[in-house]
Amino acid sequence: MNLVYIAILLIAFAFALISIYIAKILIRVSGLITTLGQTVNNVEQELDRTVIELEQFIAETEKTAVDVEEKLLATDGLFLSLGNVGDATSIVSRNLRARTEKYAKDGLLPGTKPFVRMIQYSEFATTLFTSWKRGKRVSS
Repeated sequence: MNLVYIAILLIAFAFALISIYIAKILIRVSGLITTLGQTVNNVEQELDRTVIELEQFIAETEKTAVDVEEKLLATDGLFLSLGNVGDATSIVSRNLRARTEKYAKDGLLPGTKPFVRMIQYSEFATTLFTSWKRGKRVSS
C-alpha cells in the first residue's frame, strides 16, 4: 500500500507542476492578449486620424478641382476670341497674298511712280546730308 501512496503522491506533484506550468502559460497569454488589445486600440486611433486627414485632403482637392474648372470656363471666351483673331488673320493674309501676287504680275501700276521718286530723292538727300556732316567733321 505504501507504493500506492507514493504513486498517488507523485501523481499529485506532477499535477501540481502541470497546473503551475499551465497557469504561467495562461498568465503569459493573458499579457500577450492585453498587449495585442492595446496595439489594436492604437492602430484604430491612428486609422481614425488618418481617415480624418484623408477626408480633409479630399475636400481640399475637390475645392481645387472646382476652382480650376471655374478658371478654365472663364478662359473659354479668351480662346474663342483668339480663334476668331486667327481666322481673321488668315483671311487678311490670304487677301494680302492675292493682292501682292496681282501687283507682282502687273508691271506698271498707276500712281506708284511718284512714291518711287520720293523714296529716291529722300535717299539722295540722306546720302548728301551724311556726306556734308562727314566733311564738316573733317574740316573742324
